[in-house]
Amino acid sequence: MIWAVLIGNTRTVAALMEKNKILKRVVIPTSRLASRAGAGAWAKRMRKASNAEGIIVASVVPRVDRAVRISLGRWFTPKPEFVLVGSKLGITVGVRKPSQVGADRLANAVAAKALFGAPVIVVDFGTGTTFDVVDRKGAYAGGAILPGLGISLRALHDFTAKIPLVKFERAKLAIGRTTEEAVRSGIYHGAVGTTRELLLKIRKELGGGAPAIATGGWCGHFRDSGLFSHIEPDLTLVGLSLIWKNNHATH
Repeated sequence: MIWAVLIGNTRTVAALMEKNKILKRVVIPTSRLASRAGAGAWAKRMRKASNAEGIIVASVVPRVDRAVRISLGRWFTPKPEFVLVGSKLGITVGVRKPSQVGADRLANAVAAKALFGAPVIVVDFGTGTTFDVVDRKGAYAGGAILPGLGISLRALHDFTAKIPLVKFERAKLAIGRTTEEAVRSGIYHGAVGTTRELLLKIRKELGGGAPAIATGGWCGHFRDSGLFSHIEPDLTLVGLSLIWKNNHATH
């Protein structure tokens, strides 16, 4: 068993995994990891939940990495391994600046290729919405990044005088009869339209069809959108488990 840790901008998910199966989760706001005390309490909680033969971490929040590394190193042996572009990913990274690619995006690409083959496209509905592409040769080819659904909702509230902070839900109708309904319609149907257009252009650039896989905290809202072959909320964690195996292969 290993701990796969995904440190996102909003929340951090630590999953105790056996092969690709999640046995336990420890989920906290990422802001709690900014201090040594907060990170230490989190690591202790993980250790009480279970020991493991290894810990692999994908972080997109550099400011918490030092506290996380120290705290996990205190409570676990061996020490945590952070995913880097130089890790044994099992795929080639074919972009101009590999060091700029987020560890979560690399993990998404690794998992998608292993589960669904290549080419394949991953759409991760997290704090930001990311599109990650594995090309026909099985290499990570890059993708697209845009503001996430939560950011869009927050921006409408913060930068307008009368729009409330609306909870995101899938909108059935395009015509909203209240301000809240209008916001939900715009955000949901706008996301569907943006996703459809980007998938269309990505497939054109790939030179043919490629299945699209949805993941991330908001992905369940798009289950009936007709855009995706599969909805895999834990795709990133599966990718981390696969990367750990690649780095500890005995042959």
